[in-house]
Amino acid sequence: MTEHKTVYLIDDDASVRRGLGRLLKSAGYDVVMLDTSEAYLALRTYRKPSCLLLDIRMPGMTGLELQRALREQGSRPSIVLLSGHADAATAERAISDGAVAVLSKPVDYDTLVKAIELGLSRDR
Repeated sequence: MTEHKTVYLIDDDASVRRGLGRLLKSAGYDVVMLDTSEAYLALRTYRKPSCLLLDIRMPGMTGLELQRALREQGSRPSIVLLSGHADAATAERAISDGAVAVLSKPVDYDTLVKAIELGLSRDR
């Protein structure tokens, strides 16, 4: 039986979701695309193994705020953060809070897949 690997792609930019969604689907991942952190929280059930590919800056709850909220709820999903504006302090805080990686946009395909695979291996 084939293992389903799910990536929850959460980004407020529709063009980023479409582009990364197509890329990840072509790499064999099941992709759930959402435009807000709140939409992810509203799901209530999550596939395993999975990895969150999460934009840092979004309206409403940011990626870092979602990471913190999940940790406070006792949930520690694998998270890869994406940003066009991440500084070293933000990246360091995200990693110390349990993120698998913090990657800059535009993201390198091989680096992205390696980070997602690491996240999925932690979620098995």
